[in-house]
Amino acid sequence: MAAPEIPYDKLGIADAMRRNVDPASPKPMRLATARGVLPIPPDQMLGLLAVLVGDPEEDVRKAAVETVKKLPNPVQLIGQRTHAKILEMLAQLRPERDLDERILTIRAANDRTTILIAGRADARLCEMISTNHERLLITPDILLALYDNAACSDADFERANAFLRMEGAAPDLPGPRGSGAKALADRQAKQAPKQAPKQAAAPGAPAAASAPAGALTPAPVRPVAPVFDLDAEIEAALSGKTSPLLEAKAKLEMFDLGEARPLDGAMAGFNFDFRSDDDFSLDLLEEGGSGSAEPDDEARLSIAKKISLMSPGKKIKLAYLGNKECRNILIRDRNKQVALAVVKSGRLTDNEVMKHCGDRNLPSDVLREIGSNGEWLRKYPVKVALANNPRCPPAIAVSLVSQLQSRDLAALGRNKNVTAVIFQMAQKLAKAKGA
Repeated sequence: MAAPEIPYDKLGIADAMRRNVDPASPKPMRLATARGVLPIPPDQMLGLLAVLVGDPEEDVRKAAVETVKKLPNPVQLIGQRTHAKILEMLAQLRPERDLDERILTIRAANDRTTILIAGRADARLCEMISTNHERLLITPDILLALYDNAACSDADFERANAFLRMEGAAPDLPGPRGSGAKALADRQAKQAPKQAPKQAAAPGAPAAASAPAGALTPAPVRPVAPVFDLDAEIEAALSGKTSPLLEAKAKLEMFDLGEARPLDGAMAGFNFDFRSDDDFSLDLLEEGGSGSAEPDDEARLSIAKKISLMSPGKKIKLAYLGNKECRNILIRDRNKQVALAVVKSGRLTDNEVMKHCGDRNLPSDVLREIGSNGEWLRKYPVKVALANNPRCPPAIAVSLVSQLQSRDLAALGRNKNVTAVIFQMAQKLAKAKGA
């Protein structure tokens, strides 16, 4: 299995900084970076540390962990574009109330991060989690963490539980409150990928001693490049066996950076695989498919079928990442939280917004969200389209009618599909303006 690449760009690591964390780079360079003694911008430092806390060398790992713990104002360094592993690292090493609250507002936070925070949240944060319907749907198992949290009131727990039951996404609860940890551990054990078989050591490398039961797992030593042995090559050629050098190189290529990470000390339980949990196919992510053309009918049906099989939480994740075709499907989803996620994603183009403003089949909650966006309301055509849409909430529509020009007021005064209040208001204003 090829080693997964470190997503430098997504971690915010500039090209010039990549050598600072590459396991193949000199250790003094990695150690200096881990200690935070180099002149590196704080926002880039977070990404570098997220890699170095899993360095093969123990002293590098420990230095990186200590630097993370001492970073000033981490709340100001993270945002919606922060990589999930950076957020998980901060949640694990910096259990701070303000930081926990900030992380929970970031959609990129993965399941382990939000469950970790929910398990230690105070009463106020528990209330915030219990009303965050989007987060509850993305990570239903967060309910089990609230179940065990003594600071979570019965009212807040029941609020979250009732919502997830209504959505058909509530996990099975164990017995009395306080027994959710075992249920969560059992669930995660079932969902965890099977452990890959141990790889053979490279030729010349010492055999690793088996660790006693319960011992901490150290980071494996990075294999060294195999050495060419002429006698061994000749012997293998004469006996018809595979070249020892080629065999050693093949084993070296199988070395998986995602597995060469410690599970000891402060980072216990942390998975150093940077691959995203959101394994969406390219036809759901790339705009216009592989080119600039719109997808054909067959491609649309394929996308629609894939989306129909997703859970609400998965759809919400896709709403923030998917292409135009996905957005067009998801904004009409029966689940309000899914449809609202499309509007909140910030990915809608002006043309898409205009189209949706005039769509009479959209839920009123979606139109309310559009009508509450000051940036979109600066565009006059958006105001006209929303005012003429009978599904637009009256409170939004009324505020827009008085901003329309005479010609559009006259047209709205002839639109018998809108509510009586909007209809009459448009007629009166049109008459007053002489339209």
